[in-house]
Amino acid sequence: MAVWLPHLALDTLVQTGSAQPGPLIIVEDAARPRVHDGNRAARRAGVCPGMALAEALAVLNAPVVVDYEPETVQQHLRMLSTVLLQFSDHVCPEPGQQRILLETGRSLRLFRGLEALEQRVGGTLRQLGYSPRIGGARTPAMARLLAGLGHPERPRDRDGLRRVLTPLPLAALPLPAADIAALRGIGLTRIGELLRLPRGDLALRYGTRLPRLLDHLLGDVPEAMPRFHPPDNPSFQLEFDQEVSSTGALRFPLKRLLLQLEQVLRARHRGVQGLELQLLHRETETRLTLERSHPGSRAEEWLELWSIRLSRVSLPAPVRGMRLHAARLLPVAGDIPGLFGSPGGARDETGFLTRLRARLGDEAVLRFVPTLHPLPEQAQEAWTSEAPPPAAPSSTTPAQRAAGAALWLQPLQPFPPPGSQASLGRMEGGWWAGGNDQRRDYALARDHQGRLCWVFRDLRSGQWRLQGFWG
Repeated sequence: MAVWLPHLALDTLVQTGSAQPGPLIIVEDAARPRVHDGNRAARRAGVCPGMALAEALAVLNAPVVVDYEPETVQQHLRMLSTVLLQFSDHVCPEPGQQRILLETGRSLRLFRGLEALEQRVGGTLRQLGYSPRIGGARTPAMARLLAGLGHPERPRDRDGLRRVLTPLPLAALPLPAADIAALRGIGLTRIGELLRLPRGDLALRYGTRLPRLLDHLLGDVPEAMPRFHPPDNPSFQLEFDQEVSSTGALRFPLKRLLLQLEQVLRARHRGVQGLELQLLHRETETRLTLERSHPGSRAEEWLELWSIRLSRVSLPAPVRGMRLHAARLLPVAGDIPGLFGSPGGARDETGFLTRLRARLGDEAVLRFVPTLHPLPEQAQEAWTSEAPPPAAPSSTTPAQRAAGAALWLQPLQPFPPPGSQASLGRMEGGWWAGGNDQRRDYALARDHQGRLCWVFRDLRSGQWRLQGFWG
C-alpha cells in the first residue's frame, strides 16, 4: 500500500482565521521564489505548484504567504509513519516524495481485507487533519503509481497488474519529461505498448532505468523497502497561518497535536505520564509542563488537563506555533478498560488530583512521604511533584510507629501539666539537625474536655506540650 500526501506542507499548517479562509500559498526557494502549494482558494484562482511567486501574486487578492519548512514537513512524515505502524510492522517513508509505503500482506486477515484496511488508514489520517491518496497493489511501484493517479483498481496478481497498466498513458510513469518525450517520438502513447517491447532493446536505447521500472511495476524484480524505526522520544509541531493572542484559541491546534500523540502511542502500545508544551513566539518561546499520576494516551484526557493549565497562563507575546514533546514512553496496561469497564476508585481519585494540580498549580497540592527524622512532627515531609517521591525508609522509626499517618498542620501547642498520666517513654534525638536537639518524655493524658491526648514534657524547659489526639 502507498499513502501519498500531496498537500503535506499545507496540512502541517493550522487555519486560525475565519471559517472560509482566503487564499494561502506556501513558497519555497528564496533565490527564485516559487509556489510549493496553495489552499483551495488559491487553486481556484489558478495558482499551481511550480508557479513563480510574482505570477501567483498577480492573480491573488491579498494572499497569506508562508515559507516552506522542509524539516517540519519531514517531521510530520516521520510522525505519520509511526502512526501507520498500528496497521503494519513494515513501514517505509519516502521523504522526497511525501509518501509512505506499507507492506500489508500480513495485515489483510487482521483488518478483513485490503478495502477495509485502506478505509482504516485513510480515516485515521483524515482524523488527524491530513489529505491522503491511497493506492494498493501487489508491488510497491504499482501502489505508488495508483496512489498518484487516484486509481480505484487494486490488482492482486501479475495479470491484473498488466491489465491495469495497459490503458494508462505514458505520462503516468514516474520518468523525466525528456524520457516521456523520447518514447512518444517513436510513436508510443500507452504503457501497454511499452510493455510489448523487449526489455533488452529498451535498455540499449534508453538505459537500465526504464526496464527496471517496468520490472518493479510487474513484480518481476523485487524492490527493497527499508524498515522505519520510530524515535524513542516523539515530538509534534504545528505552525499557524496567523498569530494567536489568546490561550482559548490554542485549544483547537492543541487538540490536533494530542490526537497525533494518541495515535502514535496506540501504535507503540505506550502511554506518557508527563508532557512539555512549547508555545512558539516570534522572538522567544513559553515552556509549560504537565504531569499526571499515571501513564495515559487518550487525547481528551490530556486536553482537559491542558485546557485547565492554559487558563492560568498569560501570554507574553502572540503565538505563531506550538510544539509538544513526550519525554518518556511508558507501558499503559492500567490505562486499558477491563472486562467490567474502566477502573475506578484510586484511578478516579488520582485523576481528580491531577486536574486540581493543573488548575491550582503544583505548589498548591501536596502529598506527604515518610522520612527518617525521629521527631513525630517531622516524620513526614510535603512532596509537590507527581513524579515518584523518594524511596520510603526500609524500616519505620519509633516516631513513625507512634504517629502512623498523622499530619501536623499547626505548631505544637502548650498543655497544662496533667494530674494523671500514663508514661509512653523517653525520646532523645535530633542533635544532628542544626541544633534541634530534643529530649522528651511522652505520656497519655486527658484534657478538661475528656479527650485522650498525646503529650510530652520537654526535659530542657520542663514545659508540657500537646503532640496530638488519640482517636
